[in-house]
Amino acid sequence: MNRQFAGLILLILLLLVCGCRAGRSIKTNIKEAVLSSDPEDKFARSLDRNQFTQAQQIWLDNQNYFLENPKAMAKITKAASALKKRYRPKISAATTNVLSIHWPAKSAKWTLIRLKLDNARDLISNVESSIILRDLGQTPSGLADLKNKFHEKESQIRADALAQFKEYPLETGPNFFSIYPVKLDETKFLKSQAALLERTVASAHGEGVPHMIKEYGEIIPPETLRNLEGNYFRELLEKESKGNPPSFRTVIKTMKEAQRLGFPVTEVPDCKIAFVRVTSKSLMKEHGIEFGLGFDVDLPVKTEMLGKTAMFSSKTAQDADVVILINETVSKIDRKTSRPKAYRSKLITGYREGYNHAYDQAQLRLEQLKLKRQELNQRNNTHILGWIGASGITSAAHQAAIEEQKYNEAVANATSIPKMIDKPIYQKYSFRVVPMRTAKIASVQYVIIDHKARTYFTDFFDIVQEKNFKIAYGVDPDDPDQLKLTSRFNTDKEVRNWEKQPVPVRLSHMLNYYLEHADKDKKYGNMAEIRKTILNNRNKALAEFYSDKYESDTGNDPRFDSTVAVLSPDRSGTGSGFFVTDNIILTNYHVVERNDFVEIRMHNKMEAFGKVMAVDAYRDLALVKVNTHGKPVRFYTQNTIPTGVTLEAIGHPERYFFSITRGIFSAYRRMPSYSLPSRDINIRYIQTDAAINPGNSGGPLFYKNKVVGVNTWKRIDPDVDNLAFAVHYAEVINFLDQYGIKYRK
Repeated sequence: MNRQFAGLILLILLLLVCGCRAGRSIKTNIKEAVLSSDPEDKFARSLDRNQFTQAQQIWLDNQNYFLENPKAMAKITKAASALKKRYRPKISAATTNVLSIHWPAKSAKWTLIRLKLDNARDLISNVESSIILRDLGQTPSGLADLKNKFHEKESQIRADALAQFKEYPLETGPNFFSIYPVKLDETKFLKSQAALLERTVASAHGEGVPHMIKEYGEIIPPETLRNLEGNYFRELLEKESKGNPPSFRTVIKTMKEAQRLGFPVTEVPDCKIAFVRVTSKSLMKEHGIEFGLGFDVDLPVKTEMLGKTAMFSSKTAQDADVVILINETVSKIDRKTSRPKAYRSKLITGYREGYNHAYDQAQLRLEQLKLKRQELNQRNNTHILGWIGASGITSAAHQAAIEEQKYNEAVANATSIPKMIDKPIYQKYSFRVVPMRTAKIASVQYVIIDHKARTYFTDFFDIVQEKNFKIAYGVDPDDPDQLKLTSRFNTDKEVRNWEKQPVPVRLSHMLNYYLEHADKDKKYGNMAEIRKTILNNRNKALAEFYSDKYESDTGNDPRFDSTVAVLSPDRSGTGSGFFVTDNIILTNYHVVERNDFVEIRMHNKMEAFGKVMAVDAYRDLALVKVNTHGKPVRFYTQNTIPTGVTLEAIGHPERYFFSITRGIFSAYRRMPSYSLPSRDINIRYIQTDAAINPGNSGGPLFYKNKVVGVNTWKRIDPDVDNLAFAVHYAEVINFLDQYGIKYRK
């Protein structure tokens, strides 16, 4: 009992002590609350704590209180006066600092000068922006003098900026604008000094210009920057080339060196690259080339893609400093599929009538609102104005209007929902998904021709680009999840579209190997050497491509070996021709018109280039010298051809290569030239009914195994059929004699 009693006494004492402390705390908090409730006290404490923004806000929020309370106003004025006194030594010190600035000064002292001016500027701004000092008339003495001295010094330094800039070491010093004592309009300033910048670059050495670009590149006007870059790059290029005409390899090395030094070369001057695709037209026509290439020109050089232009006769290619020939020797799509996987879904096979549960829900909702509406109307009719008051009537009317609107909406909803509806009948089915890995594989020969250095470089690079697809087959159009499934899986069309997209090739990657292997450069005297290099690789690719093809055998007719296809450089048309010597072919003038070079495809699938060496526009004949050898034809030389004998035309009508058609010899005709009609010039023709179409032009017309004409034109008339004409062999022989061509009889 004694222990329990002692414990109780101790507990009471503890409670008394805690209560006393709590009482003191409450009294203290109350006292502080009473003290802090006076705006003038809050204002004074804020100034003491340098909380000027808070003090200013107290003044603005309580101006009426202060103006109506003289004692409070006195406290405010006293506190503001104390603040004024605090500013006096600061203003005096700032004035002394400004007066201590001696200008002009060396750039090493600019940072200190800038600091002094910034401090004075900030102090002036703080004092002038103080609403308290202004409203209470407590402007510190000396402020006006500080402002005058500050503006005088700042104006002096700003006016001297141009002279200081001209003397400043731009090639080595820090950014002029970052350390100059006063702030300048950098862009406007540099624009006015474009000539000075360009002269400075012209006289700079070593890493001076890259340093300038690093410090001022973002603010130099674009036109001035281009001039700076161009001048610097030319100077560096001259050093690299040691006074010799710079090769393309030197140009690219110089560009990389400039970039290494931190110089952002945005355009390499005096360097234009022409890309020319010289891939075999036969391979492209017969889908031996299954996708194209897209070139990412990621270097600052001017480029032009000449995909449909003759690579050797194009003026653009001839004018370019560098020509890059692209020859795809292999370009194929490789597809690999895995075991199909079955997926289950459902489709709608029909509909059956069923009860619509939404109808019951709509009717129930209508009944609930109907009862509530009746109850509300009865309540409103029971009460009178004196009992519920005018405001009550207004509230009841508003509530009634809301319930009436809900009721009307429920009526419309219940009326529109049918009791019976057609419900879909579902049937499970399965579709297949085929995993496919598609790869684009290519081997590309590229030739870099440097016109200035008269060198060429050739090499190959391989391309492999892969993508995985999951192709869904058999998704039923009546499947309600059709859109969801088609977005989840791929289609054949998506695969084809991806396969058709060109594979990007970065120019920089192509040139990296080129730069590292100067030993592979070869001098060239004329373009024939380069054409031969391309043709050799083309023909290897063609031989490999055709080794896997199955065709008709024309080996029993040697006349096919003498006939060629003549392909126009822009691929707009195909003509025919034939060998009259082992390296000269004859064709129509209109087949090679406006072209200095043409491409030749022979019966053995090989290809060659040919140069037009002679033409006769009246006879519509042309001679083309080719860089390969073929079997020359024999010409018929007798004066007459028996009427009705069989004649055979070999050519490429509508690009059906190496087709043979047959007709009879109808007559010998002497008529005005078809290509250049003239009253004074007649051309000898052979009339035949052999089928001749576009693509046969320039091809041989055979009587047995000898050529009797050059297929040239036919009558195109709805009322006339089978009137075809070939240039008579006598005209052809005279044309060959004029140019000293020794033909076979």
